[in-house]
Formats: sequence, C-alpha cells, structure tokens
Amino acid sequence: MNILLISTIYPTPGPDNHGTKVCHFFAQEWMKMGHNVRVVHYQAVYPRPFYWAAKLMRNFLAAKTGAVIYTKRDDKTLQYEMDGVPVAKIPLYKPIPHGKFSSKGVRKSIAEIIKINEDANFKPDVIVGHFVNPQYEVLSALKRHYSGVKTALVYHLPAEIQMAKDVYGNRYEGMLADIDVLGFRNEPLLKDFKKVHDIEKPSFICYSGIPEHYITEKNSHTFEGNLREFIYVGEMIERKYPAQILDALKIAYPKGDFHITYIGSGQQISVIERKMREFELPRQVSVLGRIPRDEIKANYDAAQCMIMISKGEAYGLVYLEAMARGCITIASRDEGMDGVIKDGVNGFLCKAGDYEELASIIKHINALSCEERMAISNKAIETAKWLTDANAAQMYIDDIMKA
Repeated sequence: MNILLISTIYPTPGPDNHGTKVCHFFAQEWMKMGHNVRVVHYQAVYPRPFYWAAKLMRNFLAAKTGAVIYTKRDDKTLQYEMDGVPVAKIPLYKPIPHGKFSSKGVRKSIAEIIKINEDANFKPDVIVGHFVNPQYEVLSALKRHYSGVKTALVYHLPAEIQMAKDVYGNRYEGMLADIDVLGFRNEPLLKDFKKVHDIEKPSFICYSGIPEHYITEKNSHTFEGNLREFIYVGEMIERKYPAQILDALKIAYPKGDFHITYIGSGQQISVIERKMREFELPRQVSVLGRIPRDEIKANYDAAQCMIMISKGEAYGLVYLEAMARGCITIASRDEGMDGVIKDGVNGFLCKAGDYEELASIIKHINALSCEERMAISNKAIETAKWLTDANAAQMYIDDIMKA
C-alpha cells in the first residue's frame, strides 16, 4: 500500500536532530514490509523573539522539561530521505506554543502536500496522523481530496482530548467524521477519550516496539535474597520523579544495602546529588549521564529492577527495553504502560511520584520467593518478544485496515 504519515514530531537530519524516532520506527518497518511510505513532518515556526529567548535559555529549558528546544527558525520546505524513508519537512506558523497553527498556513501546507505527492506520482491508500493539531484539519482535507483513502489519527497525550474541540470549534465534528479510525498510545488515554466524547468510532491502541536484537536470548538474572541492584533510565526532569526513587529506597533499605544507577541528563541530577549527601549514600548511587541505546543493555543486565514512576508518559520504550533484558520493571499506574505491564504478572505499577507506595512495592517484591520473581522476569521478556518493532508496526496497520 501507499502510506502517508503526518506528524508534528519527527527526527530531523543533521547534528541538531532532537526529535523522537517513534513515528520513524513505524515508517521504517512499513517500508521493510513492502509498503510505499512517505512522511510529512510539520515543523512549528514561531515569532522571531521566541528563538532569541530559546538561544539564551535552551539548556535550562531542555534540562527542566525534557522538551525539544529549537533555536533556528525554518522558513522553507526541506525534502530528504532518512534511512530510506522520504520526508518532507514543512514549516508551519504558530503564534504561540501549544496554540493554534495559522489557518492560512495550514491551507497552504495541504496544497503543498498534494503537490509533493503528485510530483512523486504518489496517491495514498492510507493516511495516518500523529498528534491532533493540525492533523484533524489536514486529514479531513486530504480525505476529501483522495477518493477511497483510509484515515487514522493517533492521540498521544491527555491534553489532546479537549484540544481538538477548542482549536476547531464547530468544525470539529465534521472533521472527526472524516477520520475513519482513532488510535491511542495507551489504554488510559482511550478510556479518558470515551469519558469526554460520546462517539462510536473504530479505535485501537498504538503500541510501539523495540528492536528484536534488544531481547535477551537467555535470562541472566537471579533473584536470590532481596533486590540489590536498581536502575533508572530517562530524562532527569521533575515529571519523571527520579529523585523520589531515592526516598523510596531509603525507606525500603534503612541500612542502605542497595545500589541504583541513573542513566540520563537533566536538572534533577542536582536534586539527586543533594539527597545523596542528605541520606549519606555516597556509594549507593551512580549517575552515568547519557549512554547510547545499545550500550545500556549491559546496565540492564547488571540491574535487577528498573524503576520510573513518571507522570504524563504517553508510552515508554525504556520500560520495554528493561523488560526485554529480564529486569523486574516498576512503572506508573494510569499512564502509558497500563495494558502492557500487568501488575504482579510481568512487572508492577505504582502511583506516579508516590515514593511511599514505591517503597511498599519494593518490600513486596523482596517478600516474594526467588521462583516468583523469576516468573515475573520471564513474563517481562515474553511481553517484549510480542512488542518488537516489526510486530508493533504490523499490528498498527492491521488495526487500521480491519476497522
């Protein structure tokens, strides 16, 4: 099939590439499956003063929020290939962050997409959009232009549920009628949507996967005695609560007989270092900074338990990567891994940021037998085998076509 993927977040070429590769992984796998794939990446463009401020505050904002901070103002469409995937990066004006894109700019961009497709002799059979703004309007227009095309829109964040109504007003329902299938990055997001919208529409969970080679061939973990080695992998920002893990470990291990490795960068490193001094835990904590994805495998293998109890997590490939190596994984309840992690079966779920509950979960795991913990570890590996990049991409396109 001919698949057109449209997203406001996509990796960019060159050294300033900061965009997540989530959508790119899907495009790559669809290409491997024999589909013809093209990508449109909408790059938000703001008034010039925003870029002056971004240059001054880039490091602070990135460390504080984990967001991608652009300091260069793009004003021309760029077409390129990334790993064999054709991409058109189209600049689109937005007066303020998180606001509405310029209506005139959106209309112009839709005409540009059609022209780019015509030049490439490309007529889509399926159009998928990630993130609702401006994808609702874009998918609606393209649905009306291309006869017989199937459209799908994927929600990533809870804020998007109300955003589409706020942005498009009385045009919202007409646009929604042009979307054939709705996707959601996790189960809580789908449940939240149904609470707000009384709409009967085919839907699916848009899972991401990990490379098959990341999955361990043999579970090297043993779980005799209490857990001793922990790991956190992710941005060191407030909403991910990396410092609260130390609070939980201090409660669960009053004698300090544990070790945790932090991998990632961000403002919360200073908070962790302060707690290390306050709790007198100089040898129990290692902060390694950023490490290439494939190199982290050895750190997962050395750890027994991976913890990240973050808030606002649409998904979380690091959880899957830890599970693929056999780590007992603790994620946040009612967040992105609900539905993937079954509490007490292939991992554990904790209220986001609640270090007291986290301490209780760690104590509970330590009370389990070695065999019970090994069974959870093996179930985690089985889950990762189900959610490889190839399997996730196949499920994605199958869910759209059967709807």
